[in-house]
Amino acid sequence: MDKKALVKEKIGKAAMKCFMKFGLDKTTLDDIAQSVGLNKASLYYYYKNKEDIFVEAALKEGEDYIDALQQKALLKKGVENQVAYYMQSRFNYYKNVLNMNRVSVETLNKILPRFFELYEALMKREKQFLSRLIKKAIENGELTKTNTDKIASVLINISDALKHSVEQQAILKMESEVDYSNSLRDMRFLISLIFNGLKK
Repeated sequence: MDKKALVKEKIGKAAMKCFMKFGLDKTTLDDIAQSVGLNKASLYYYYKNKEDIFVEAALKEGEDYIDALQQKALLKKGVENQVAYYMQSRFNYYKNVLNMNRVSVETLNKILPRFFELYEALMKREKQFLSRLIKKAIENGELTKTNTDKIASVLINISDALKHSVEQQAILKMESEVDYSNSLRDMRFLISLIFNGLKK
C-alpha cells in the first residue's frame, strides 16, 4: 500500500469514528482533521468533502463486512437459507450504515451518486458469490437448471432497487426517517419465488 493510500485509510477510520459519534450531518472537516492529526487544508488533498470521505470509508468497511458475511452465509443449512440470510444481512448492513450515522435525507441525496459509482466493484463480487450459491442449488437438486449469473444479478439489482426506491420516496416526501420493512419483506418473497415458484 502506498503512502497516499495509507493516509486515506487513516483518515477514513478517524472519520468513521467522528460520524459514529456526531452523525454525518454534524461532523465537520475540522473534527476529522483534528481526529486524524492533520490540518483541514491537508484533507482537501485527499478528498473534496466529508461526504466523499464517508462514502469511501463506508465502502471499505462494507467490503470487509461482505467478506465476513459470505463466510457466515455458507454455514447456513440449504442454499435457499444461505441466499436469504445473505440478502437480508447485506440489506440491513447498507441500511444501518446510513441510519447509524444519522444521515439526513438531504445528505443521502448528495452521497448516493458517489456511493453507486464506487459500489460497482463490490457488487460484481457479490453477484459472483450468489451465482456460485445458485449453481450449488442446481447441483443439489434445489433448483432446475437456470442462468446462475442472471439470477444473481436480479437478486442484487432488485434488492438495491427496493432500497433505493424507499430512500427516494422519503426524499420526495421530505420524511426524516426511511422505513425499509416492506422492502425486506419483498426481498424475502422474491427469494421464495425463485426457489419455490408459483406452481402447485
